[in-house]
Order: sequence, then structure tokens, then C-alpha cells
Amino acid sequence: MNIALAPFVLLATLSIAQAASPLDELIPPKADTSACFTRVYDAAHLRKNPKQTTMSMAVRFSYDKPEGTPPILGLGVGLGLIRKGDALPWFAQGGCRWIREVNVDTSGRPLVKEFRKDTGGGCMMAAIPDVFDTLSAEEGGYLIVDRGKDADTLMVYLQDDLMMVKQASRDKPVMREFGAADRVFMLQRAPAAACDFVQRALSR
Repeated sequence: MNIALAPFVLLATLSIAQAASPLDELIPPKADTSACFTRVYDAAHLRKNPKQTTMSMAVRFSYDKPEGTPPILGLGVGLGLIRKGDALPWFAQGGCRWIREVNVDTSGRPLVKEFRKDTGGGCMMAAIPDVFDTLSAEEGGYLIVDRGKDADTLMVYLQDDLMMVKQASRDKPVMREFGAADRVFMLQRAPAAACDFVQRALSR
């Protein structure tokens, strides 16, 4: 994983207010709101794409109550996915904001080569929910999110690895690697209940 992350550090991600952006079409920038997007890959898709290890993915965005002085509204993200060979899902948590040059590191190289745009929703991740502030921004990983063809479609672009945990052992993060077949995902809006398992796993 390229750890030279130019756009922002984790704490800044969680505290900087959102300017108007395509993220607003996915989730209104209001306190106590959330949005859920999911994808479950059927057996036929996985047979056609044997190198893909991701069987399902859920992304939950949420705006909590503003904090600080002046109050700042931060966009949180929770990710849950099931991979081949795993009976239980993996989770990661972080914060997102819409930024220019979202996909450029300090050396001018792309962070996620599959993302072709100049701007997008950059999400700095740190997998240990209750104690993630003890981690450096580099340790969690990075992903990019963008609105898809409409406001009910979410595109997710992953780096080559991401720090993740199982719900039963949230204090034991594991760096999970993602091959070329597990970098780009198109999710659809789903009822809030479909992301309840993500919220439970990442709550105190």
C-alpha cells in the first residue's frame, strides 16, 4: 500500500465540513442521517470472475451530531464485506470528504489506479473502531467513493490493501490485500436495515 497520502489525515477527515458535492446526492448532509448501499455477487458472477474474492459488500454512510466549536458536521463511513473462505464479515471504519486531486499521493502518483477522475470522495480508514485514534492515518488504508449513474448507485474504489477487523476481535486488525479483481465495486441503495450489521460491528 502506498502510505504517502497527500489529501488529508484521519482526524481532519472526520472533522472537516462537507462542501456541496455529489456525495450530497448519496446522503443529505444533515445530522443524524444515514445511507446504505450493498452488493451481493451471485454464483454465476463469481464463476465468470474466479479471481474475485469479494462475495458481498455493504457501505454505510452517516452524519452524526456536529461537534467542536464551531460545530462541524463530519461524514463517517463503515464498510463490511465477506470474502471467499470467510464465514464472518470483515469491517473497516473511517471518514470521508469530497476533495480535489483525491487520487494523488505526495509524489504525484495515483493512490488507486482504477479511479480515473480528478475529484471524488476520499475516505481515510482506520479499522479499530473504539481506539482508532491511536492509529496513524497510514495504517488504516484509503478508499475512494463516487456517485454512480444515479443517486442510488455508489462506486467504491479500494487500494491494494486495507486494515480490517472481525466483530468479535475488533482490537486485532489485519491488513487484508485486494487483487485487481477486488478493487472496483458498484453498489445499489438498500434499506437501512441491510447495513445494521455494519453499524453494530462498528459501534462502541
